[in-house]
Amino acid sequence: MGIRPGIRRAFQLVLRRRDRWEQDVDDEIRLHLMLRAEQLVAEGRTADDAVREAKERFGPLDESRARLLQAARHREAHMQRTEYFADLKQDLAFAIRTLGRQKAWTAVTILTLALGIGATTAVFSVVSNLLLHPLPFPSADRVVYITREPKLGNAPAALPLPADAMTVRAWMKASHTVEAFEGTYVTWPGLAMTSGEPLQVNVQAVFPTFMTFTGVRPVIGRMFTQNDIDDGGRVVLLDESFWRARLAGDRAVLGRRLTIGDSSYTVIGVMPAQVGARPSGNNIQLYKPLDVRDDGQAMELMGRLRKGVTIAAARAELDSIFARSEGITDGVLPFTTRITAPSDAVAFKDSLVLLFAAVALVLLVACANVAHLLLARGTVRRRELAIRAALGAGRGRILRLLLAESLLLALAGTAFGVLLGWAGLRTMVGVRPQSLDSLATAHLDTTTVFGAIAVALASGLIFGVIGALHSRRASTHDALKAGSPSIGRRNERARGLLVVSEMALSAVLLVGATLLIRTVINLQRADLGFDAHGLYAFHLDFRGNQIRDEPSRAAVMTLALPRLRALSGVSDVSVARAAPGFRPLSIGRLEIEGEPMPPADATSWIEINSVDRAYLSTMRMKLREGAGFVDTSAIGSGTPLMTSREVIVNASFARKHWQGSALGHRIRMPRRSTDAPAPWMTIVGVVNDAQTTGPMTEMTSPMLYVPRHDYSAAAVILVRASGGATSLAAGTALLKELGLHRIEPPESIGDTMARSIALPRFVMALLGVFSGFALILAAIGLYGVMAYSVAERTREIGIRVALGAPGARIAQNVIASGALLAALGAMLGMVAAAWGTRLIESQLFGLTRLDPQSFVTGFAVLFGVALIACIVPTRRALAVDPMTAIRAE
Repeated sequence: MGIRPGIRRAFQLVLRRRDRWEQDVDDEIRLHLMLRAEQLVAEGRTADDAVREAKERFGPLDESRARLLQAARHREAHMQRTEYFADLKQDLAFAIRTLGRQKAWTAVTILTLALGIGATTAVFSVVSNLLLHPLPFPSADRVVYITREPKLGNAPAALPLPADAMTVRAWMKASHTVEAFEGTYVTWPGLAMTSGEPLQVNVQAVFPTFMTFTGVRPVIGRMFTQNDIDDGGRVVLLDESFWRARLAGDRAVLGRRLTIGDSSYTVIGVMPAQVGARPSGNNIQLYKPLDVRDDGQAMELMGRLRKGVTIAAARAELDSIFARSEGITDGVLPFTTRITAPSDAVAFKDSLVLLFAAVALVLLVACANVAHLLLARGTVRRRELAIRAALGAGRGRILRLLLAESLLLALAGTAFGVLLGWAGLRTMVGVRPQSLDSLATAHLDTTTVFGAIAVALASGLIFGVIGALHSRRASTHDALKAGSPSIGRRNERARGLLVVSEMALSAVLLVGATLLIRTVINLQRADLGFDAHGLYAFHLDFRGNQIRDEPSRAAVMTLALPRLRALSGVSDVSVARAAPGFRPLSIGRLEIEGEPMPPADATSWIEINSVDRAYLSTMRMKLREGAGFVDTSAIGSGTPLMTSREVIVNASFARKHWQGSALGHRIRMPRRSTDAPAPWMTIVGVVNDAQTTGPMTEMTSPMLYVPRHDYSAAAVILVRASGGATSLAAGTALLKELGLHRIEPPESIGDTMARSIALPRFVMALLGVFSGFALILAAIGLYGVMAYSVAERTREIGIRVALGAPGARIAQNVIASGALLAALGAMLGMVAAAWGTRLIESQLFGLTRLDPQSFVTGFAVLFGVALIACIVPTRRALAVDPMTAIRAE
């Protein structure tokens, strides 16, 4: 196989240039030696002596020749650079003038690119901040989260256990795979009092080494020290955002006393904003010191692995250290170490991956649309480019001109797209649900900006090459001879293929959006097992209100409950350990009478809510069998939790363990933290399953209800009122009058349940917006094809009209060609969607990923929009004047 002529000519040009330089240098040296020899002959030397002396005076020929060749190359390179930049300046100036003359086409092209790049920039900023660079710590690629999980039992993966202080100390002392540990206490909400009304804040306890681990310094003040812990740990750091928002950035805050709960703390510094230990955790307002020597303290851990250490190796070592510290020799560990990368801790990682895939499809649709626009413009410019070629412009110069235009378009689209992406990112952060606090840290970073620039350069080069290849296929003779541009079969197929691709990509997004829309509708209509409408919760904090002893708490509740029931619009009042929206989990070993005993090291996570008799009626929960609590002898006696002999269970738990009635069967749950024997509890009732943390939670997990016995633990007053939250202002005032001065307004349980589906609703909205972008771009592409096709067939349509063809037949022909492209693209998209919906299968509720109704809806919407895009070209075809059309050529 021979070398192609173009490549052969390129090598010949390079070799010819080198030969020319060498020949010029050799001629220059030869001339210099000849003139010197003639001068010496004139002075009386012989010819041979003159030549010899001339060479000696000239010096080493090879060295001189190399220096002259280098100078020639330098001069040639300088001339080439000068010519290149002069030509580039000329090409850019011409490109700007050309694009300026076609303002509508240029604006559509730039806007198309901007939409694709803007959507991608907004979502990639979140991906970059939360998945690629989740923690702004030193050596963040080696930072991991370390927790534990029970080896036996039913512990859910979403609820890893913190490590106890003894285990943490053993790890810190003996570990060789983890070079640094940093402990944090599980974040808890508390009431803080500076002045005026109490404020709900999130508090986190950290080691004194926290700032060293994170590589930051206090904004003002200092960090905790071991002396602070030895003195009782009554010091606190403020988060910078909290300090600026609530205290106006007052530097005099240092040394001020701050009340949290029933304890007073001294402010010693301000922590930089957004330094939280977990990207998916709550926003932290206050930091307290954490003492690793406190054996009663459990904590979450961050660790920094040593270089070259894998997560598997670190996990194996920490398990081994734990076994030695606990004296375990049989190899059966009750807990195993769980090590997680920060990106895996992002609560909505799957949703982020889905959204990134969606914007990638939008970007592909945008690029296909721009390619389609360039093909259309290339057809119109065939005559212009042919004239340039006829006047002597080489293919390289034409390619450079087209590249200049496409790069200008790409850079302008990218600049506008980055601006749209920044605005879109701010919008996403502003409308995010409360459960996505980590999204507040998302911002445009250098990775995103450089990625956008790379997309601009790549798209500019690709589009320029497409334009060059398109112009190269055309015959210069035919282009100069043609009276008007003709699209040609090859170009028509290329543009049709692009439109089909756009339709197919849009179909995938439409089906996904439709599935999520139907999922959110199903979630909103889901039967929760209780009535959240009109239900409100007062969260009581006895400790924060200085009501510490049990008799005083019981006295407050004895006065509060009947007075709350007497309020206007209140129908039911109940007291419970936890309100809907919270999971009252207890850890033990669930034993069921008549079934084999679980292993001694097995751990069970059981939801146990201690409630009063009015709880079921207040919640509107129905008993399937049995009755409410009968034995009330323990109520108010101060008997420890779980000593009551009665229990009500949920229906799914009862079905799982008993074929018939569950009434009369007994269960118990020994605590791991005590050796005291656990009493057997008799099932006196079976209640319908209740999804108290939202419709997406598992209903088959065990849920136990035991009689409320005292007020030593947390307490919630549930109130069912018909007048809304504002009607319960009297209830808030009443509780304050009874001594609960630090109390927040009642929480709407309906709003809490709505927040539980905020994430799928948020993802649905974003995917819907991206699907809309893709659909609009695909419709524009189809409109462009149809409009150009009508323009190409103007003379043909005019002749048909003159010969008496009815308008309906012409409209049918025009719409049929567009509908064929749309239908083909939609069908291909349906096939791709059948595979692509696997990405959202885990996020669906109440339907399957191959739901026929969603696919039909997506196809109908896409096809309907495609038909609308064909209306304007069809009307133009029907409005053609026969005589004008015939004279158009």
